Amino acid sequence: MNKILSILIIGLLLGAPEMVNAQWKTKSRTSSAPLFDSDKYVSGSLSGGLSSIYFKSSDSDRKLGGGGSFNVDYNQFLSNNWGFSAGVGVQLSNSTASLDGTLKYDIYDEINKQDFTYVIVMKEWEEHQRCVNLEMPLGALFRMPLTKRISLVAGAGLKLYFPFKTKYEVKEGEYETNGYYPETNVTIHDLEHHGFTIDKPRPIGAIATKGLGLSLYYDVCVVAKITPSIYFFGGIYSSIGLSNMAKNHDGAMLNTDRTYKSLMESDVIDKVNLRNIGLRAGVKIPLKTK
Repeated sequence: MNKILSILIIGLLLGAPEMVNAQWKTKSRTSSAPLFDSDKYVSGSLSGGLSSIYFKSSDSDRKLGGGGSFNVDYNQFLSNNWGFSAGVGVQLSNSTASLDGTLKYDIYDEINKQDFTYVIVMKEWEEHQRCVNLEMPLGALFRMPLTKRISLVAGAGLKLYFPFKTKYEVKEGEYETNGYYPETNVTIHDLEHHGFTIDKPRPIGAIATKGLGLSLYYDVCVVAKITPSIYFFGGIYSSIGLSNMAKNHDGAMLNTDRTYKSLMESDVIDKVNLRNIGLRAGVKIPLKTK
Protein backbone atom coordinates (compact mmCIF):
# COMPACT_ATOMS: atom_id res chain seq x y z
CA MET A 1 0.00 0.00 0.00
CA ASN A 2 2.84 2.38 0.85
CA LYS A 3 4.49 1.74 -2.52
CA ILE A 4 1.29 2.49 -4.46
CA LEU A 5 0.75 5.74 -2.57
CA SER A 6 4.36 6.76 -3.13
CA ILE A 7 4.03 6.23 -6.89
CA LEU A 8 0.84 8.30 -6.99
CA ILE A 9 2.45 11.12 -5.01
CA ILE A 10 5.55 11.18 -7.22
CA GLY A 11 3.35 11.29 -10.30
CA LEU A 12 1.39 14.21 -8.92
CA LEU A 13 4.48 16.12 -7.88
CA LEU A 14 6.21 15.66 -11.23
CA GLY A 15 3.31 15.99 -13.64
CA ALA A 16 0.76 18.26 -12.07
CA PRO A 17 2.44 21.69 -11.80
CA GLU A 18 2.32 22.55 -15.49
CA MET A 19 -1.33 21.50 -15.76
CA VAL A 20 -2.22 23.51 -12.69
CA ASN A 21 -0.42 26.64 -13.85
CA ALA A 22 -2.17 26.45 -17.20
CA GLN A 23 -5.62 26.10 -15.63
CA TRP A 24 -5.17 28.64 -12.83
CA LYS A 25 -2.90 31.24 -14.41
CA THR A 26 -5.23 34.23 -14.08
CA LYS A 27 -5.25 36.12 -10.81
CA SER A 28 -9.02 36.07 -10.43
CA ARG A 29 -9.33 32.30 -10.83
CA THR A 30 -6.30 31.61 -8.69
CA SER A 31 -7.65 33.68 -5.82
CA SER A 32 -10.97 31.81 -5.87
CA ALA A 33 -9.37 28.39 -5.46
CA PRO A 34 -9.09 26.81 -1.97
CA LEU A 35 -5.74 27.47 -0.28
CA PHE A 36 -4.86 30.03 -2.97
CA ASP A 37 -6.42 32.83 -0.91
CA SER A 38 -3.31 32.84 1.27
CA ASP A 39 0.25 31.54 1.30
CA LYS A 40 0.62 31.13 5.07
CA TYR A 41 -1.37 28.80 7.32
CA VAL A 42 -1.36 27.23 10.76
CA SER A 43 -2.64 23.64 10.83
CA GLY A 44 -3.88 21.53 13.70
CA SER A 45 -4.58 17.82 13.19
CA LEU A 46 -5.35 14.50 14.84
CA SER A 47 -4.15 11.20 13.37
CA GLY A 48 -4.95 7.59 14.13
CA GLY A 49 -4.31 4.14 12.74
CA LEU A 50 -1.53 1.61 12.75
CA SER A 51 1.15 3.23 14.90
CA SER A 52 3.64 0.61 15.93
CA ILE A 53 7.05 -0.01 17.42
CA TYR A 54 8.40 -2.18 14.60
CA PHE A 55 11.19 -4.70 15.12
CA LYS A 56 12.95 -7.61 13.44
CA SER A 57 13.65 -10.87 15.24
CA SER A 58 14.38 -14.49 14.36
CA ASP A 59 13.14 -15.68 17.77
CA SER A 60 10.18 -13.45 18.64
CA ASP A 61 6.91 -12.82 16.84
CA ARG A 62 5.48 -9.31 16.68
CA LYS A 63 1.99 -7.87 16.68
CA LEU A 64 1.69 -4.34 15.37
CA GLY A 65 -0.32 -1.96 17.52
CA GLY A 66 -2.50 1.10 17.10
CA GLY A 67 -1.89 4.66 18.15
CA GLY A 68 -2.04 8.21 16.89
CA SER A 69 -0.68 11.72 17.08
CA PHE A 70 -1.57 15.37 17.55
CA ASN A 71 0.29 17.92 15.41
CA VAL A 72 0.52 21.68 14.99
CA ASP A 73 2.23 22.82 11.77
CA TYR A 74 3.17 26.04 10.01
CA ASN A 75 2.61 25.96 6.23
CA GLN A 76 4.06 28.50 3.83
CA PHE A 77 3.74 28.39 0.05
CA LEU A 78 6.45 30.04 -2.00
CA SER A 79 4.48 29.78 -5.26
CA ASN A 80 1.00 28.72 -6.38
CA ASN A 81 2.00 25.07 -6.00
CA TRP A 82 5.10 24.65 -3.87
CA GLY A 83 5.86 25.35 -0.25
CA PHE A 84 7.15 23.90 2.98
CA SER A 85 5.82 22.75 6.34
CA ALA A 86 7.39 22.66 9.81
CA GLY A 87 5.79 21.72 13.06
CA VAL A 88 5.70 19.86 16.33
CA GLY A 89 3.59 16.99 17.61
CA VAL A 90 3.16 14.15 20.08
CA GLN A 91 2.90 10.56 18.87
CA LEU A 92 1.81 7.37 20.65
CA SER A 93 2.96 3.94 19.38
CA ASN A 94 2.28 0.40 20.63
CA SER A 95 3.38 -3.15 19.86
CA THR A 96 3.44 -6.67 21.32
CA ALA A 97 6.28 -9.20 21.24
CA SER A 98 5.59 -12.88 21.88
CA LEU A 99 8.16 -15.56 22.53
CA ASP A 100 7.71 -19.33 22.79
CA GLY A 101 10.97 -21.25 22.58
CA THR A 102 14.41 -21.97 24.04
CA LEU A 103 17.29 -19.50 24.36
CA LYS A 104 20.85 -20.54 25.24
CA TYR A 105 23.80 -18.50 26.49
CA ASP A 106 27.35 -19.60 27.28
CA ILE A 107 28.33 -18.17 30.68
CA TYR A 108 31.24 -18.59 33.10
CA ASP A 109 30.25 -19.69 36.62
CA GLU A 110 32.34 -17.60 39.02
CA ILE A 111 31.41 -19.79 42.01
CA ASN A 112 32.24 -23.20 40.50
CA LYS A 113 34.94 -21.80 38.19
CA GLN A 114 33.68 -23.44 35.02
CA ASP A 115 31.73 -22.68 31.89
CA PHE A 116 28.08 -23.63 31.59
CA THR A 117 25.15 -23.13 29.23
CA TYR A 118 22.38 -20.98 30.63
CA VAL A 119 19.08 -22.23 29.16
CA ILE A 120 15.87 -20.17 29.21
CA VAL A 121 12.68 -21.91 28.09
CA MET A 122 10.00 -19.30 27.37
CA LYS A 123 6.41 -20.49 27.30
CA GLU A 124 3.75 -18.26 25.71
CA TRP A 125 5.63 -15.17 26.84
CA GLU A 126 3.96 -11.89 25.83
CA GLU A 127 5.38 -8.44 26.36
CA HIS A 128 3.54 -5.22 25.47
CA GLN A 129 5.52 -2.09 24.58
CA ARG A 130 4.47 1.56 24.44
CA CYS A 131 6.34 4.68 23.39
CA VAL A 132 5.37 8.37 23.45
CA ASN A 133 7.48 10.67 21.26
CA LEU A 134 7.85 14.36 20.70
CA GLU A 135 8.13 14.76 16.92
CA MET A 136 9.30 17.61 14.69
CA PRO A 137 8.45 17.18 10.98
CA LEU A 138 10.00 19.32 8.24
CA GLY A 139 9.10 18.80 4.60
CA ALA A 140 7.94 20.07 1.22
CA LEU A 141 4.33 20.80 0.28
CA PHE A 142 2.51 20.64 -3.04
CA ARG A 143 -1.03 21.99 -3.60
CA MET A 144 -3.37 21.59 -6.54
CA PRO A 145 -6.98 22.82 -6.91
CA LEU A 146 -9.59 20.19 -7.73
CA THR A 147 -12.65 22.47 -7.69
CA LYS A 148 -13.36 26.02 -6.56
CA ARG A 149 -13.77 24.82 -2.97
CA ILE A 150 -11.56 21.72 -2.80
CA SER A 151 -7.80 21.27 -3.20
CA LEU A 152 -5.35 18.40 -3.00
CA VAL A 153 -2.31 18.91 -0.75
CA ALA A 154 0.61 16.45 -0.53
CA GLY A 155 3.60 16.64 1.77
CA ALA A 156 6.80 14.67 2.26
CA GLY A 157 9.95 15.08 4.29
CA LEU A 158 11.92 14.09 7.37
CA LYS A 159 10.79 13.90 10.97
CA LEU A 160 12.93 14.07 14.08
CA TYR A 161 11.45 12.29 17.07
CA PHE A 162 12.46 12.25 20.72
CA PRO A 163 11.17 9.34 22.87
CA PHE A 164 10.33 10.75 26.30
CA LYS A 165 8.09 8.07 27.83
CA THR A 166 8.47 4.33 27.22
CA LYS A 167 7.03 1.29 28.93
CA TYR A 168 7.09 -2.49 28.69
CA GLU A 169 4.74 -4.80 30.54
CA VAL A 170 4.66 -8.60 30.54
CA LYS A 171 1.04 -9.79 30.39
CA GLU A 172 1.27 -13.55 29.82
CA GLY A 173 3.59 -16.53 30.00
CA GLU A 174 6.17 -18.23 32.17
CA TYR A 175 9.81 -19.28 31.95
CA GLU A 176 12.00 -22.15 33.12
CA THR A 177 15.73 -21.71 33.57
CA ASN A 178 18.39 -24.36 34.02
CA GLY A 179 22.12 -24.76 33.65
CA TYR A 180 24.02 -27.38 31.66
CA TYR A 181 27.63 -28.04 32.72
CA PRO A 182 29.43 -29.82 29.84
CA GLU A 183 32.51 -30.80 31.91
CA THR A 184 30.40 -33.00 34.16
CA ASN A 185 27.52 -33.51 31.74
CA VAL A 186 25.06 -32.34 34.41
CA THR A 187 21.92 -30.23 33.98
CA ILE A 188 20.79 -28.36 37.11
CA HIS A 189 17.10 -27.63 37.71
CA ASP A 190 15.24 -26.03 40.62
CA LEU A 191 18.17 -24.34 42.26
CA GLU A 192 16.69 -20.90 42.85
CA HIS A 193 19.70 -19.22 44.46
CA HIS A 194 21.70 -20.05 41.30
CA GLY A 195 18.94 -18.65 39.08
CA PHE A 196 17.53 -22.01 37.99
CA THR A 197 13.79 -22.07 38.57
CA ILE A 198 10.27 -21.92 37.11
CA ASP A 199 8.42 -18.62 37.47
CA LYS A 200 5.52 -16.52 36.14
CA PRO A 201 6.63 -12.95 36.81
CA ARG A 202 4.88 -9.86 35.41
CA PRO A 203 7.70 -7.30 35.19
CA ILE A 204 6.97 -3.69 34.25
CA GLY A 205 9.54 -1.03 33.41
CA ALA A 206 10.93 1.53 30.99
CA ILE A 207 12.60 0.71 27.67
CA ALA A 208 16.06 2.24 27.27
CA THR A 209 15.94 4.22 24.01
CA LYS A 210 18.20 6.65 22.20
CA GLY A 211 17.42 10.30 22.71
CA LEU A 212 16.89 11.07 19.02
CA GLY A 213 15.41 9.22 16.03
CA LEU A 214 14.76 9.96 12.36
CA SER A 215 11.78 9.04 10.16
CA LEU A 216 10.68 9.61 6.58
CA TYR A 217 7.04 10.70 6.19
CA TYR A 218 4.45 11.62 3.57
CA ASP A 219 0.78 12.53 3.58
CA VAL A 220 -1.97 13.25 1.05
CA CYS A 221 -4.99 15.33 2.06
CA VAL A 222 -8.08 16.88 0.54
CA VAL A 223 -8.69 20.44 1.78
CA ALA A 224 -12.17 22.01 1.72
CA LYS A 225 -12.89 25.69 2.23
CA ILE A 226 -15.55 26.00 4.94
CA THR A 227 -15.31 29.76 5.58
CA PRO A 228 -12.76 32.40 4.46
CA SER A 229 -10.88 31.80 7.71
CA ILE A 230 -11.28 28.02 8.22
CA TYR A 231 -10.30 25.13 5.97
CA PHE A 232 -11.04 21.53 6.88
CA PHE A 233 -8.78 18.72 5.63
CA GLY A 234 -8.68 14.94 5.79
CA GLY A 235 -6.53 12.26 4.25
CA ILE A 236 -3.92 9.58 4.78
CA TYR A 237 -0.41 9.66 6.19
CA SER A 238 2.49 7.29 6.65
CA SER A 239 5.98 7.30 8.12
CA ILE A 240 8.80 4.82 8.44
CA GLY A 241 11.66 4.97 10.92
CA LEU A 242 15.18 5.21 9.51
CA SER A 243 17.12 4.74 12.75
CA ASN A 244 17.29 2.15 15.48
CA MET A 245 15.62 3.62 18.56
CA ALA A 246 16.78 1.04 21.13
CA LYS A 247 19.91 2.00 23.05
CA ASN A 248 21.22 -1.59 23.40
CA HIS A 249 20.66 -5.07 21.95
CA ASP A 250 22.94 -7.17 24.10
CA GLY A 251 22.58 -10.24 26.29
CA ALA A 252 19.60 -12.12 27.61
CA MET A 253 16.43 -10.34 28.70
CA LEU A 254 16.58 -12.55 31.83
CA ASN A 255 19.82 -12.71 33.81
CA THR A 256 20.88 -15.50 36.15
CA ASP A 257 19.90 -13.30 39.10
CA ARG A 258 16.40 -13.15 37.51
CA THR A 259 16.57 -9.42 36.74
CA TYR A 260 14.56 -8.68 33.61
CA LYS A 261 14.89 -6.14 30.83
CA SER A 262 12.63 -5.54 27.85
CA LEU A 263 12.87 -7.80 24.82
CA MET A 264 13.55 -4.59 22.87
CA GLU A 265 16.89 -4.27 24.67
CA SER A 266 17.95 -7.94 24.45
CA ASP A 267 19.70 -9.83 21.68
CA VAL A 268 16.37 -11.47 20.78
CA ILE A 269 15.54 -8.38 18.69
CA ASP A 270 17.91 -6.90 16.12
CA LYS A 271 16.45 -3.47 15.26
CA VAL A 272 13.65 -1.27 16.58
CA ASN A 273 12.03 1.68 14.81
CA LEU A 274 8.62 3.32 14.34
CA ARG A 275 6.16 2.69 11.51
CA ASN A 276 2.83 4.46 11.05
CA ILE A 277 0.00 4.53 8.55
CA GLY A 278 -3.50 5.84 9.08
CA LEU A 279 -5.99 8.67 8.68
CA ARG A 280 -5.51 12.34 9.50
CA ALA A 281 -8.05 15.16 9.92
CA GLY A 282 -7.77 18.77 11.00
CA VAL A 283 -8.17 22.44 10.20
CA LYS A 284 -6.03 25.05 8.47
CA ILE A 285 -6.30 28.71 9.42
CA PRO A 286 -4.88 31.34 7.04
CA LEU A 287 -2.57 33.89 8.66
CA LYS A 288 -2.93 36.45 5.88
CA THR A 289 -5.27 36.64 2.89
CA LYS A 290 -4.27 37.97 -0.49
